Amino acid sequence: MKNRILTTLAILTATTYLNAMDIVKSPEPKKEKAKTTLGLYVTASEAAKYLDTNKNSVLIDVRSPGELKFIGAANRMDIHVPLMTVDPSKYNQKQGGYAMKKNKYAIDEIVYELNKKSVNKDEAIFVTCRSGSTRAAPVVNALAKKGYTNVWTLVDGYEGGKAKDGNFKGERVVDGWLHSGLDWSWKVPAEKLWFECKYKDLMSKEDSLKCSK
Repeated sequence: MKNRILTTLAILTATTYLNAMDIVKSPEPKKEKAKTTLGLYVTASEAAKYLDTNKNSVLIDVRSPGELKFIGAANRMDIHVPLMTVDPSKYNQKQGGYAMKKNKYAIDEIVYELNKKSVNKDEAIFVTCRSGSTRAAPVVNALAKKGYTNVWTLVDGYEGGKAKDGNFKGERVVDGWLHSGLDWSWKVPAEKLWFECKYKDLMSKEDSLKCSK
């Protein structure tokens, strides 16, 4: 009986190891701001395959609420916590539109949700933003500092890359979750969405008081 139990444990351990190896790793991005300390990069398509067969794995979307509202989200999304939100009080001269402001509680909110879901620190976690660089990479690095060892960046993000030629030149229509034939929707369950003050218990006293106004 003891030998049988040990054999079963060995098989389970080997299976877990093989599942982790199932993720097809993408090359390191050329952009410095897209690189992470963990060095784990994957396309949306490959991440979707793993997420479909490994239900304990997690997909985190760190885009702004407006992006989810008007561009949709992956049906498989488990956590939505924006790293940046729109600041309608300021203008971004370079971008020619509203400025963005950082959600200073983003990492605490993500860790809260991971703990709530009892996600192990060696479980596969996939992080997506719009294109896989300026927002996803900082979140991956922050989670790595928190002890999470298996956090992947979706290198093509949710919207994908820009077309270099053709009728859609300059538009984000190349790969990404949105353009890879993967399941997505404009409708997202309320419990999955981020709202201001949703995590007021994680805020400073000064910030939490603003939530009661």
